[in-house]
Amino acid sequence: MFAYIVRRLLLIIPTLVIILLVNFVIVQAAPGGPVEQAIAHLQGIGGGGVGGAAGEGVSSGSRAVVAWTPS
Repeated sequence: MFAYIVRRLLLIIPTLVIILLVNFVIVQAAPGGPVEQAIAHLQGIGGGGVGGAAGEGVSSGSRAVVAWTPS
């Protein structure tokens, strides 16, 4: 039983390394980043980003900056 527990604990290390590697690859493969998106927004280029679809009637392109008023 002790050998089983030790083996399982030692298998945690490569499992965590693989998970970290996969996460790193996914994050690095994603286009752009928050800084690039902010620069594009300030320069007026780009497609509006998340939450701000074209033709939505929101001039800022983001719902986060629009003040919410109760009906």
